Amino acid sequence: MGRRVILIASGETERRALPHLLAGFASEGVEILEVRIPPRHRDLTLDVAASLIKAIWYDLEPRGFAPDKIVVLVDADDHQAAEKVADIEGPLVKRVEKIPVKVLVTAAKWHLEAWFFADPKGLRGCLGRDLGSVDASLPDAIRNPKHHLKQLLNRPYVAGVAEEIASRLDIAEVRRSPSFQALEAAIRNGGQATAS
Repeated sequence: MGRRVILIASGETERRALPHLLAGFASEGVEILEVRIPPRHRDLTLDVAASLIKAIWYDLEPRGFAPDKIVVLVDADDHQAAEKVADIEGPLVKRVEKIPVKVLVTAAKWHLEAWFFADPKGLRGCLGRDLGSVDASLPDAIRNPKHHLKQLLNRPYVAGVAEEIASRLDIAEVRRSPSFQALEAAIRNGGQATAS
């Protein structure tokens, strides 16, 4: 049996898209059990993350499905990812210290949508058009990539659209994003869990 990981992310878009972006972990013996998100569209705060971790453990452990690791993905937006992780990880680990599972926090710069722009060819194929003035050479440096993506779409940007895009991207290209690499590192071995 491989290592079992649960991700905690901020919303439905991530819940539907991340399994596609992380599908390659199965070949490494890492099973992404699921992506959990806050209930009722709540923000992913320290309190909410701690509650989710406890709920995951007390739900799965008695049934023999306890994860080996829980990775919390927070959105740094225009803040430094390392600062965002420092603000959450220490206090979060303290709040769930009685739960015998490794908990890591990683932060992404503008996460999901920046990762989409990391594969400009794949994203162009999904959109059926050029990406306009967005410089995809440094995906994590694109300010508010969700706004750019919404402007490029000919339909509303909803979780199903994010899932469709994620399923069509080349993960080797997505890895050009340092914050995506940080998420993979957190899932894989816990090292280098932040990107600036």
